[in-house]
Amino acid sequence: MKRVTIERMKRGALRFMVLSSLTEKPMYVYEIIKSIEGKTNGIYKPSPGSIYPVLKTLIKLNLVKVEEREGKKIYILTEEGRKKFEEMKAEKGLLADDNPMKRKILDSLFEIGFILYKHRKKLDEKKMQQVIEILEKCKQNVNDLFKD
Repeated sequence: MKRVTIERMKRGALRFMVLSSLTEKPMYVYEIIKSIEGKTNGIYKPSPGSIYPVLKTLIKLNLVKVEEREGKKIYILTEEGRKKFEEMKAEKGLLADDNPMKRKILDSLFEIGFILYKHRKKLDEKKMQQVIEILEKCKQNVNDLFKD
């Protein structure tokens, strides 16, 4: 079994977001970045340097194809890519759930992660300790909801 790391999770989440964006329509890299930024309410705007390796992998896996239009590359979801995206959505369960409250919970968790990522350069020892304390209280409060 592969070890789950933050980097693996980030790559997986970014891959999912790229595929999700391309389900809407074929897009240029700039449009993919804007789509992801919109999906995260502006909290996360991936750089082209993080998008291109993901696209390269998706092309290699035949999930995305690339065409040149007016001298620019446009990325298109393949039928296999659409199927893979639907599988990923189904595997995520909560993410694919139509229940708006469950979706809000997941969105909030992702937003916390993206806020921390966005401000990572400002995280000194004191702020990190404060974040840890806030998250520990939050975990305890959520856990208390499920105690019998």
